[in-house]
Amino acid sequence: MSPLTDPIDRRLADRSHPDRIDFWDPNITYVVGHQRPDTDAIASAMGFAWFLTSSGHDAIRAGRAGQPGDQTLFALKRFNETAPALLSGVAPTFGHIADPEAVVLPDAPLSAAMARFVAGEQVVPVVDAERRPAGVVTPLGLARAFSHNLSDEEQGRAPTCREVGTRIPTFNERDRISDHRSALLRMDENHFLVVDGHGYYVGMATQRSVLQPPRAKLILVDHNELGQAVPGADEAQIVGVLDHHRLGNPPTAEPIPFVVDPVGSTSTLVAERCRDRALHPPRGIAGMLLSGILSDTLVFRSPTTGARDRAAAAWLAHLCGVEIAQYGEELLHAAPGLGARTAGEILDGDRKTYSMADIPISIGQIEVTGMQELPQRVGELVAAMDQRREREGLGMICLMVTDIVTGRSRLLCRGDSRILGALPYARLSDVEFDLGDIVSRKKQLVPALYGLVEAGL
Repeated sequence: MSPLTDPIDRRLADRSHPDRIDFWDPNITYVVGHQRPDTDAIASAMGFAWFLTSSGHDAIRAGRAGQPGDQTLFALKRFNETAPALLSGVAPTFGHIADPEAVVLPDAPLSAAMARFVAGEQVVPVVDAERRPAGVVTPLGLARAFSHNLSDEEQGRAPTCREVGTRIPTFNERDRISDHRSALLRMDENHFLVVDGHGYYVGMATQRSVLQPPRAKLILVDHNELGQAVPGADEAQIVGVLDHHRLGNPPTAEPIPFVVDPVGSTSTLVAERCRDRALHPPRGIAGMLLSGILSDTLVFRSPTTGARDRAAAAWLAHLCGVEIAQYGEELLHAAPGLGARTAGEILDGDRKTYSMADIPISIGQIEVTGMQELPQRVGELVAAMDQRREREGLGMICLMVTDIVTGRSRLLCRGDSRILGALPYARLSDVEFDLGDIVSRKKQLVPALYGLVEAGL
């Protein structure tokens, strides 16, 4: 292997890392759930990717936008499955537009660069033996060299590419193009060097490629709002949506398959598509889809549960060979209690941000098997909520603590005093409310908050 091709091969190897996708592939369509994914987000991504692949679609890959929680990890282990790779971001980077053009060594004669110009290159990168860029040779640089009579008669030797090379802007392959586009378009240079994190040559980019970078192709599952999507989704091409939440969808350049159906779980929608096509998922996929349904419906206790969820769960339970009631209780009890988690883990494990009358309101939810640990954690949780509210510019931040045994919830809130004062729930303290038998954030709490905020209180 040539030392000058090694950085390119290493970069491509990074793209295929099994646990993390740092360089998304424009030829692949990624099926991915929301940030801070719950079991349904992970399961529906895995299941829908399997369904699409089994239906004849090429280059489909499941991804995740965050770290799976303990409950999801329990389900993955139970059914011997591996979590999808982390899709760390989908904004176009300089690595996506870098063209690994042929290079010349610094001590190479100018004839080597001239040969590249004859072959049609506009600039020729100069890269040393350690693969670090030393500049580029341009036609103007060559012209200046000859105009100054750099010849072997005057110098006693032939001029080298190093002598006529010029410096041009250099960018890291992981840098987002959008962060630099405005400045690049104001520059006189039309070409840019791209290097990796170690400063090794990756390729060349142009102003044209900056204006027209490739876009990641995404299918969103278990969400349809850009605020909840993988970072950079606003610069990606959304090619499909499969969800069971309210509409908050981004605009698309052309019509796409967009399904939002009021069932208890996105995994239900995936299972129905498999069943309708007579496609029987393997045990691992069936078990994960079943886990998604049981998790989102609290084993059918949530008011979001319908006959379709029960039917899909029964079909999946048959495929994976488990008894629903027993496994459902094991799944719900898989997550540790409040005492075993940090305040950050409690708040961010399942938190979504909504725009209500242009006010960003973030609502997290955690499921517990008793409220006995909550009182001693309230102060710590409130402090962490205040930090996130200030850092993220939130109008209000809430944490819904749901007891899956009794089917009752408490709500911790920090933020707009007008909203807090108008909440139709029994107030236990300045920050805590008794939600009674409310257990669904999607169907019960979020609509109530929307009604208050949109009505102007």
